[in-house]
Amino acid sequence: MLGVYIHIPFCQKKCRYCDFPSYGGVSYFFSNYVKALCREIVYAAGAGETVDTIYLGGGTPSLLTARQVESILCAVRNHFSVNSSAEITIEANPNNITDTYIQDLRSIGVNRFSLGVQSFSDEQLQRLGRMHTAEEGKHAVMTIWEGGISNISADLMFGLPGQSVADVYTDLRILTQLPITHASIYSLIVEDHTLLWDDIRHQRVFLPDEREEEAMAALVHENMAAEGFEHYEISSYCLPGFRSRHNSKYWQYSPYLGFGVSAHSFYQNKRFANIANIPEYIHKAGVSSVVETSVSIESRRAAEDYCILALRMCDGIDYEKFHILFSTTVETEFGDIIERLFAQQLLVPTPSGCRLSKLGFSYGNYVFEQFIRD
Repeated sequence: MLGVYIHIPFCQKKCRYCDFPSYGGVSYFFSNYVKALCREIVYAAGAGETVDTIYLGGGTPSLLTARQVESILCAVRNHFSVNSSAEITIEANPNNITDTYIQDLRSIGVNRFSLGVQSFSDEQLQRLGRMHTAEEGKHAVMTIWEGGISNISADLMFGLPGQSVADVYTDLRILTQLPITHASIYSLIVEDHTLLWDDIRHQRVFLPDEREEEAMAALVHENMAAEGFEHYEISSYCLPGFRSRHNSKYWQYSPYLGFGVSAHSFYQNKRFANIANIPEYIHKAGVSSVVETSVSIESRRAAEDYCILALRMCDGIDYEKFHILFSTTVETEFGDIIERLFAQQLLVPTPSGCRLSKLGFSYGNYVFEQFIRD
């Protein structure tokens, strides 16, 4: 079944660490952008295909009104066959959450929230350029839960400037006491030319050292496991039965279509990406193609992609699925690489194939690079 991703690129303001395709302070685009989205969906490939996940990401999709979200979902439902049990997720910032908004979104079919909490420290939130307070983060989770939506994911970051291992422990204790079903917990990556990058470059703030960050990562794994959360992907934890069905499509080599500026798709063995300019997108959507790049994935590259994406998940590489997808075996294509990674204790065998070891999770990027053949 097909996944649908909707990109909403707008933010109240851009966070200090963000280099995603998002734009702050451009609310005058909202109405025309939503109309353009609906036009793009109407003329998309895959008409009539069954869709079992819809994900509104950004940016900050919760800046849209419930009526605007409804018009997007209606366009998806009119063009595709949306499964009655589809997972429909919207990303939201805590300061956008109200009782009325939750009820309105729930009434149009939204059944999962992904909340950008990031930290429960007001000092850290200010340093990151977030718009909400720690108390608003906690209150937003409770408001969503009390509003009848029980499938709630929260984002949390560690490795922040000035952060200690004890600070991470405090964040985790607060997080796991809230009624969440899923958490994305990841180390801060400082992207070049962001405001935070400039702070670090000029030594206005300092990051934890490598040993501290390793201790933070270990603490995350231990605490989430102790609270009953399954570590099912490098940065993802969930209670039993609450994996992100949409994000799992990316890691399981399943097809998805992306709509909106800079949205990416993987469909019929092609990867394509939309144009990044909002006015150009609004002008072209539904009239001419908004695809900027399109690449057919040849089998050798596709096999590499599958292994790298599969290893992000704790299930790892499924040898039988690999054979079905590529009409060859993992042993034939990557046997020497996998044996070497076994010897380095970075991979371990599973009943269906292999996966990252505990050590391998700490050196994931190194492992992934081994599967890229010249």
